[in-house]
Amino acid sequence: MIVVFAALVAYVMQRRSDRLASIVGTFMLAGLIVPPAVVPTVFLLKCLNIYKTLFGLIMIEVAYTLPFAILIMRAFMGSIPRELDEAAIIDGASPLRVFFTVISPLLRPAIVTIVVTSSVAIFNDFVNLLYFLPGEKNVTAPLTLYSFMSQFSSQWNLLFADVIVITIIPLIVFIFFQRQLVSGMMGGAIKG
Repeated sequence: MIVVFAALVAYVMQRRSDRLASIVGTFMLAGLIVPPAVVPTVFLLKCLNIYKTLFGLIMIEVAYTLPFAILIMRAFMGSIPRELDEAAIIDGASPLRVFFTVISPLLRPAIVTIVVTSSVAIFNDFVNLLYFLPGEKNVTAPLTLYSFMSQFSSQWNLLFADVIVITIIPLIVFIFFQRQLVSGMMGGAIKG
């Protein structure tokens, strides 16, 4: 969901050079700079009846991850020549078909970059789970760190074993996708 929506928004923002695209770009940049407000978000989730639900937490994670994903996609799309779009349109392709058949296959390094960075960040998320999905039955891997420390005693051996177990999954993901991750991060930096 993050990848598809970020790719579509970044494609429109990169290919259009009007006032609306710059306004949307400003809001995306503000999404990276301005810290999220927890109390209004909890109030909104309660009004929508999705507080303490997995769906509510997914929507929060998507909203927090989307500006970074759009920034990466937009930078990477800057390196894709516009002549490819024009050639596909001359051949009779619609704008959506141009995106899905011509542009999206070229976005593989950026997609891998977004998937790896977003999944590691969401997997290691600690604070959002405490705020938006509280309760004993909603404990995830990073929240298990709480169970080994208390005011009067700490089980350091179990705590550090839990840290190692939590660290293994992102490390394996990074090892497998290291080459694509680096090319996706560098792809938007070099204009060709």
